[in-house]
Amino acid sequence: MGTQEKLEFVRQAYEAMARADIPWMSEHTSPDVVFTQGGRFPTAGTYRGRDAMFGHFMEFMTLVGGQFSIEAKDLLASEDHVAAVISVTIGLDGRQLTFDEVHVWRLEDGLLAEMNAVPFDPYEIDEFFASAKEPSATS
Repeated sequence: MGTQEKLEFVRQAYEAMARADIPWMSEHTSPDVVFTQGGRFPTAGTYRGRDAMFGHFMEFMTLVGGQFSIEAKDLLASEDHVAAVISVTIGLDGRQLTFDEVHVWRLEDGLLAEMNAVPFDPYEIDEFFASAKEPSATS
C-alpha cells in the first residue's frame, strides 16, 4: 500500500466513523488491532483486539449520549504511518466541547493494525469529563 492509498484508506475510515458505519470499520480493522486513547478521562486507555476497540467506542458513545462528530482536518502519510489532525465535538450534560487530537495510524495488509489517539490538550478533556457520572450497576 503506497502513501496515496494509505491516505485514501484513512479518509474513508473517518467518513465511516462520522456516519457510525461499524460494518465498514470492522471489515477494515485487524482482529489484533491495538488502540490507545491518550488522556485520563473515563474511557482512556489501551484496547487490544477488534472487540475491545469497538467496545471502547460504544462505551464512549454511551458516555456522551451519542453526541459526537469527527472531522479529519489534515492527513500526512509516510511509508510506515498516517498521521491525522482531527476535530472532535462531544456533548455531555447539556455542555459541548470541540477539541483537536492527533491520530497516528499503522496499516498492515490493508487493515488498521494500530492507532494512537493523542489530544492536543488532554487536561481540557479531563476537566470536561470530570462531571461524568459513573454508569449505575445493574442487578
